[in-house]
Amino acid sequence: MGTKLEGVGPGGEPVSILLVEVVDPADFLFSAAGHTLAEGERAVVVHTELTNRGSTVYDASPDANLVLVTTEGSPVSKASVSLSSRPPHSSGVSPGETGGGHTVFVLPEDTELSTVEWSPRPEPGPSSLTWDISDL
Repeated sequence: MGTKLEGVGPGGEPVSILLVEVVDPADFLFSAAGHTLAEGERAVVVHTELTNRGSTVYDASPDANLVLVTTEGSPVSKASVSLSSRPPHSSGVSPGETGGGHTVFVLPEDTELSTVEWSPRPEPGPSSLTWDISDL
């Protein structure tokens, strides 16, 4: 994907978020990690990197408020699973450092996605960053 956007973290620190990859569907990665999808579900894996350009520690998980947004505008929250082949984010990114990781989503298999959205807080707002993935 390669698109890096500039934003502000929850503590006001300047950050850059890079959308590295969206794997859709990622059912093969999900099942290879020993997880089972229910009938009619699919897995999606999103790889992002957060660079802390501030002078204080970014104290949260970089994907804490990362969501997929459907073509109807509904958010899809991340699943509470991780994949051994695609390590999750670790909490906290020191000043000048970059933290990368993978976020897993499970959604109905016929759901059409339009964007990936990152927000510094649980509710989207003016500091949210959005990547268009409708052409994937």
